[in-house]
Amino acid sequence: MKQRLALLEETLHREVPLTRTMGVRVEEHDGRELVFLADFEPNINIHGTAFGGSLYSICAVVCWGMLHLKYEDAGLQAHSVLGDAKISYRLPVRGEIMARCRLPEDGSFETFIEHLRAGKRSRIELTAEILVNKGVAVKFVGSYSATL
Repeated sequence: MKQRLALLEETLHREVPLTRTMGVRVEEHDGRELVFLADFEPNINIHGTAFGGSLYSICAVVCWGMLHLKYEDAGLQAHSVLGDAKISYRLPVRGEIMARCRLPEDGSFETFIEHLRAGKRSRIELTAEILVNKGVAVKFVGSYSATL
């Protein structure tokens, strides 16, 4: 599993170079949840907290990373783009950034994969959260479109 996560991190840094500058690291994956970490220092704003654009970016890429891994699991070579997203900044982030994406439990992900297997364009809504010790600092909901 560690080798698979290292490959994802390498792919991420190659395909989305900003993630290298942000210090994004692939931390863990259990099949239903993916966790990324990012360094605080390159993502600080003028207020001494994490920059909103950085938080948005890590949320978008942790969801992209989840899709990438699940396509591999399904034996698919799909391509995803973020079509729309909504983000809510609830608490300041003042340290290392931890973002997680969990697969929906309502069966929508399985339907998403079935549509792709049938050769159809497919859409899925994924949620990412940035966590701090006081709870959820950021909630991101992104609509991803995919094709083979």
